[in-house]
Formats: sequence, structure tokens, C-alpha cells
Amino acid sequence: MKIIAFAGSNSSTSINKQLVIYASSLLNEDQIEILDLDDYTIPTFDIDIEKAQGFSDEVKRFYHKLVEANVLLISLAEHNACITAVFKSYMDWCSRINSKFLEGKKIFVMSTSPGGYGGKNSLEVGSKLITKLGGEILVDFSLPKFNDNFVEGRITNQELNEELVIKVNEFKNKL
Repeated sequence: MKIIAFAGSNSSTSINKQLVIYASSLLNEDQIEILDLDDYTIPTFDIDIEKAQGFSDEVKRFYHKLVEANVLLISLAEHNACITAVFKSYMDWCSRINSKFLEGKKIFVMSTSPGGYGGKNSLEVGSKLITKLGGEILVDFSLPKFNDNFVEGRITNQELNEELVIKVNEFKNKL
């Protein structure tokens, strides 16, 4: 089983990347590849670029990483009550190659934010997009108040940590 995890953010200090890395560690799987969107040089989706240049090697490289995976863990960052432009753009590029490129993928989608809502807006919008692209979301999780509840690579709030552990186990049982 090939598992890919990534945050829908290109921030070098992404709190969503920290969350998805922690959640991945709870799966207790040997082979989880963590992607960083900042490792890909992909422009904002533009139909004119696609027409003039086609799909860049970077778009194809990212696309193939997702297509070759069986399982995805995605933590969706939130900008202005929505998914990030970088996540949307990467999904747009991939969907132009195959509109259902996430078909057959089992997905754990999560989010966090510094605020009390825990990125639930991006979780809702991103989940709709992921489903539209063919992905099957098995479990979701939201971590509110990241800066208060996450320290040194783990959730420090016992109740929220237990919730994530339960969700990870639920996800594993559904695979």
C-alpha cells in the first residue's frame, strides 16, 4: 500500500504540514511519503499556459505521485475561509490531465488553524473538491487553536489528541 501525505500549503512553516506529519506518524506504517508543495515549481493554473506549453514535468511529477498512491492524508490550510490558492491550483492542473484523478483513493482529510474553528471552512470546501475529483474521504479531523494545542510535533490537548487517535484508527479499519 502506497501512502502519500501532504499539506495544502506552500508555507515553509505550515501548521497543516506539522499536523499531517503527526497524523501520519500515528498510522504506524513504514512507508509514508510526505510531500511538500514547495518542492514543485508549478504556476497558478492558467488555461493559456496549458494551451501554449501543455503540462510541465513538475505538474506530471506531482500528478503521478498522487495517482500512484492508494491512500492520501491531506491537511488543508485555510486562507480567508477557503482552501489555499496553491492547493486549488495543483488540483486544477491535475484535473486537466484526468478529471477523476483521485478515483480509488482512500483519503483522510484534516485541517488546523490558529483560530477556534480549526480550518473547518477549508475542510468543507476542500472535501467537496476532493470528492468531485473522485476521492473517497473516509475520515476527517479538525484541530482548533493550533498554537495552544500543538507543541513540539504533537497535539498536547489530551482530549483532541485522543480524538485524532480514534480517527486514525477508524481510518486504518476502513482501509
